[in-house]
Amino acid sequence: MHIEEQITDESEVVGNESFYPKQVIWGQKVITLDTFYASQCRGITKIVCIAMCFFAIVLVCGSQPVNDERGPALFFCFLGIVVSFGVLLEYTFMLNTHITATCGFIIEALLYVIVSVGLLVSAILMWVFCAAHWADMNPDWATMPSLATAALFLCSALYFIEICILINDARRCSWRPPQPTSSVLPH
Repeated sequence: MHIEEQITDESEVVGNESFYPKQVIWGQKVITLDTFYASQCRGITKIVCIAMCFFAIVLVCGSQPVNDERGPALFFCFLGIVVSFGVLLEYTFMLNTHITATCGFIIEALLYVIVSVGLLVSAILMWVFCAAHWADMNPDWATMPSLATAALFLCSALYFIEICILINDARRCSWRPPQPTSSVLPH
């Protein structure tokens, strides 16, 4: 396959850089890329969420289970990685421009709420059933579940921050000026 960068006008090029958005021709299709998204606030928080969920998976897998409290934690950490990576790809490949802003906001907010609440419940389960059990029975085995619990709480907080950033961006982008009112009194 042949990939080439499409430059439409020579005046758009400053040095070797082209302006936003970057367009790439791949095969017979033109792909529009937002190459700056990963370096912005929302992109960085998604990368941090992915890294923290991966770290939480490692800590959860390293803890000695009592019941099946590791299952929900691993599921919601994996779901968090998939959701963050999917949204990162969505904005990088500008797929969000193909759906309405309201629909995109609702879907993204719903996914973040599900992951955040799931990680919070998983952290509470790890704390109550695993970390507290091993703290009473064998304190040496309580270290890893305690670290996993802290990592799950931090992951849940990061996804809550993602929700706050998403709501803040939606409020800033959806401002409408007030409509003028009529100066004529009703009869």
